[in-house]
Amino acid sequence: MSRHAPRTWMLASALLGTLGLSCTPPEEPFPNQDELEVLQSLHTPSAQPPKDPTNTYGDNPAAAALGLRLFNDPGLSSCGTVSCKSCHDGEGRSVDTAVAQGCDGKLTGRNPPTVLNAAYSTWFMWDGRADRLWNQALLPLLSPIEMNSTPELLRARLEAEYAADYRAVFGKDVTAEADDNRLLANFGKAIAAYERTVTRHNAPFDQDVRRFLEAVAAGKAEEDPAYLGLKTFVRKGQCSACHKGPMLSDDQFHNIGVKDLSDSQRGVAVAATPMLEWTFNSAGPYSDAPAGLESSRLQRLRSDLREKASELEGAYKTPTLRNVKLTAPYMHTGEVKTLEDVIELYNQGGEPAGNYAGVVSVTIKPLELTAEEKKALLKLLESMTGAAK
Repeated sequence: MSRHAPRTWMLASALLGTLGLSCTPPEEPFPNQDELEVLQSLHTPSAQPPKDPTNTYGDNPAAAALGLRLFNDPGLSSCGTVSCKSCHDGEGRSVDTAVAQGCDGKLTGRNPPTVLNAAYSTWFMWDGRADRLWNQALLPLLSPIEMNSTPELLRARLEAEYAADYRAVFGKDVTAEADDNRLLANFGKAIAAYERTVTRHNAPFDQDVRRFLEAVAAGKAEEDPAYLGLKTFVRKGQCSACHKGPMLSDDQFHNIGVKDLSDSQRGVAVAATPMLEWTFNSAGPYSDAPAGLESSRLQRLRSDLREKASELEGAYKTPTLRNVKLTAPYMHTGEVKTLEDVIELYNQGGEPAGNYAGVVSVTIKPLELTAEEKKALLKLLESMTGAAK
């Protein structure tokens, strides 16, 4: 190299600066290979949710019909006015308020998650207090804040209103079942059989992703209408770090810096341990899974609670983004009112430290999105609403 090269380079740099030009290397074309693989994972989920080995009745039409009746029945609550449907109705199958009202006007501590596509998940409730769809159904039933029911009330209601249907599905009279826990488990399994039918996908988003991938293959990615939205979602916005796969969720737990100063602010760090010892968990005596099948899954969670304790402090489950336009308000607190507000929360890197337990996940940081990028991301999120069945 010439001994004058450094000086020449400095002069060239000064000239570029004077002209308002930058020496920053050009941005890598979108998508790169890793981003392409992420995009390819965002395909439409299968029409039928994955089998649940812990629930023999999960795909039994008679169990689903019974589950629908139970889902809609306020007589299962001690106050006679609250049913599963009370918190999971309308297009979004949730409520349009931050929290929901249970028996005697009591309020839930969190926003009820939607039951749309719930059967595609592997962990349930915001904090992972349940590990299967059927055992999740027991929590609001028995919660003193929600339905405030009891095994005795459930037994009486099943015997009075559902005796024939219960016998047809479970092969045993309610009166012949001595184990209250078995009645509870069967109630949950019927509810889950119904909820497995509550699906809504095939969204415009899926068509956009397929078309965009074709444009990438043809070398015309930047010409596609979804280019900026997908680029923001995958690259600058880092949304796909957690919202990936067919359900647009990794179904794991993260701290994203949502303001929460409640007594339950620690999330999965506290809630998962009782679940691991719960008689109704998926490795317990009321699971239909072969012995040992679910134990390894729960053991991994037990190890994570021990080895990744700091990461799980204040962490909550990643919700699916499918049908997100229908499920406002957002986050486990229900205090983020609109999708624009959601985008802004992520754009600022979460709330300031001290407003929640623990520390935010490594991907949560200020994004510096432009107005155009925010608009494209909002349009993308709104396109994730599936066709009504």
